[in-house]
Amino acid sequence: MTIANIGPGLVTASTVRQIDLTGIACANILDRHTAASSFTTLPLHEAVADIEALRQAFVADMNALAERGIEGGTAGGPVADVQMEAQIWLGGYEKPMFAVPNDYLAWCFLEVVAPVEADAGTVAVFDPRAGSAMTAMPGLPWGRQLTITPSAGSLAVVPGWLTCSIVPVEKGKAIAVVVATSIT
Repeated sequence: MTIANIGPGLVTASTVRQIDLTGIACANILDRHTAASSFTTLPLHEAVADIEALRQAFVADMNALAERGIEGGTAGGPVADVQMEAQIWLGGYEKPMFAVPNDYLAWCFLEVVAPVEADAGTVAVFDPRAGSAMTAMPGLPWGRQLTITPSAGSLAVVPGWLTCSIVPVEKGKAIAVVVATSIT
């Protein structure tokens, strides 16, 4: 597991790692589920074969951040459980800036039809605090975000107070993902 710090001076920890989806993810999720719109949810058991294993992976990474405490920019306490939702993002799906009221927010990408455009479908994470390297400052070399590129097996966890957005998914492409929020 890699714990990345977002922003020099103002430290905020996040995790991004690859997990082995063998036995966790259902096979051919995108082939079995066609959506009428660019965003749809599906029953968790139709995307995840071993829900408990994925739950444990999310909880472990969230607790790794919780152990960093205030010094790591993660004011949340220990995580007891997570709420998970399986989603399919199709070409054209995007989500503007958002944050969650939970201590932690996470994504596990189960299946991805690789885009041609490198940033398509990425999750962009920004530190909304003034003075952070993640806050856009016109004329200055700041305003860079942490980007989480969707690839099968990528699991990422960030503090819920960080601002996130989802860059539009490229037309003709698709992503199956499980989004999790912490329960303390």
